[in-house]
Amino acid sequence: MSISQPPAAPAQQTPVPPHVPGSPMPVKKSGNGLGLAALIVGLVALLFAFIPAISLVAGFIGFVGLVLGVIAIFRKGRSRGVAISGTAVSLISIIVAIIMSIVYAAAFITAVDDAIQSESSVTEPGVAAADDAAEPVEAGDVGTRANPAPVGSTVTIEEFGTPTWEVTLGAATLNATDQVKAANEFNPDPEPGNAYAIVPATVKYIGAESGNPNFSLDFTYVSSDGRSYDGGFVSMDGQLSDVADLYTDATATANVIIEVPATGPEAGLWGVSYIGGDPVFLAVQ
Repeated sequence: MSISQPPAAPAQQTPVPPHVPGSPMPVKKSGNGLGLAALIVGLVALLFAFIPAISLVAGFIGFVGLVLGVIAIFRKGRSRGVAISGTAVSLISIIVAIIMSIVYAAAFITAVDDAIQSESSVTEPGVAAADDAAEPVEAGDVGTRANPAPVGSTVTIEEFGTPTWEVTLGAATLNATDQVKAANEFNPDPEPGNAYAIVPATVKYIGAESGNPNFSLDFTYVSSDGRSYDGGFVSMDGQLSDVADLYTDATATANVIIEVPATGPEAGLWGVSYIGGDPVFLAVQ
C-alpha cells in the first residue's frame, strides 16, 4: 500500500515589477576610461607646470586633459565623477602653468638684465694711466650721483662684461632751443619749462667686430631733484643718430640733443649707460 505525499509548496520568488511600456529601461552606469585619461593627463600637466623649462608646455598638456574631460562628462551611460575630477585638475594645471610661466619669464629677464648691467670705469681728464695694466677707477668711486665724474671724463661702457665703448662728453650748450628750431622749422618746441641742450659726445668702439652707438648707448639728463630727461627727437645735422656702425678702434664725434630744465640745468648730471643698464654720471659743468 502506498502513501502519497502532498505536493510541495512552490518556492516564493521576489516579484519583479512589470515594465511599463514607454518608460526607459534602467541603465547601469559603467566606468569612464576617457575621464580617467583626463585625470591622468591633468595630474601630469600640473606636475610639469612647476618645472621651469617646460611650464609652458604643461599648459598645452593641461588643455588636452581639459578637452578629454569635457567630452567624458557628456558621454551617456558613463560615470561622471572621475570625468569631472579630470576636467577640474586639467583646468587648474592650465592656470598654474600660465602663472608659473610668467614668473619664470620675469625671473629670466631679471637675470639677463643683471648680467648686462653696465659695469663702467672712468678716466678723469688730465690723468694718464701709468701703464696699460693700471687699474681704472671704478664707477662706484667716481661716476655715481653722489660723486659724478668731471666734464671731459672718459666713460668705459661694458656689454655682457666686456668693455665695448669709450664715451667722452664735452662742454654742453645748455640753452640751444633757438639753434635747434633754426635747424628745421618743423622741430617741435621742448616741453613747457624745458629747453634743448646740445652735448658733444665722442664715442669709440673698442669691442670685437662692430657696433652702433644708437643701438648700444643711452644718454640722459638727471636734474638736481632726481627727475630724468631723455633725448629729443629732432632733425639737425651732426647728431649722434647719424653715426652708422663703427668697427674696432673707430671713433666718431657728434652731438646728443636732450631736453633739460630751462632753469638751473647746470645743477644736473649727464648719464651714460648701455641700453637698459645703470648709468654712469658726469657733471654738466
